[in-house]
Amino acid sequence: MEGAILTGSTDKKSNIILVGFMGSGKTVIGRNLARLLDYSFADTDDAIREVTGMDLDRLYHKCGEIRFRSEEKLVISKLAPKQHQVIACGGSFIPAADSMELLEADGYFVLLTADAPTIHSRITRKSNRVLPYGKPSLADISAMLEERRRCFAGISQLCIDTGKMSVDEAAEHIANSYRAYLES
Repeated sequence: MEGAILTGSTDKKSNIILVGFMGSGKTVIGRNLARLLDYSFADTDDAIREVTGMDLDRLYHKCGEIRFRSEEKLVISKLAPKQHQVIACGGSFIPAADSMELLEADGYFVLLTADAPTIHSRITRKSNRVLPYGKPSLADISAMLEERRRCFAGISQLCIDTGKMSVDEAAEHIANSYRAYLES
């Protein structure tokens, strides 16, 4: 399928970890994927909101990045040991070594991407995004997308361009690739 590349390690993993820039489709695709596989679904951003009782934007601006990352690490430490789940990591997730070790132990990583104009359109439509410096420009998004690609390319078993397929197609493709991975 156009837009998908299978890469990475051969250890069998029972969790699917969706990573990528905000607006790449992690939550909506993750929910569909979890239904297809009969897995549970967790969104780290939703879990942080639940733990703190705060909207992410408010948490970030009121308490700072250190507190935000601390809450993210706590949520990951609670989710990572569970099995048979799809975990959508927040769009601002930057892997700290200890959090990555927890997720990698049983995580099949899928990097979701889209081009900068697609991401820009998606994130400017919603006001609930954590945008510490305001709405990013296309150039900012392009730079951040490249940073995320470099960050996750080495650990991702699959890369999906969500700008080239529907939510249902993306979820189905990930499910099929994951099933083939488990059977190999």
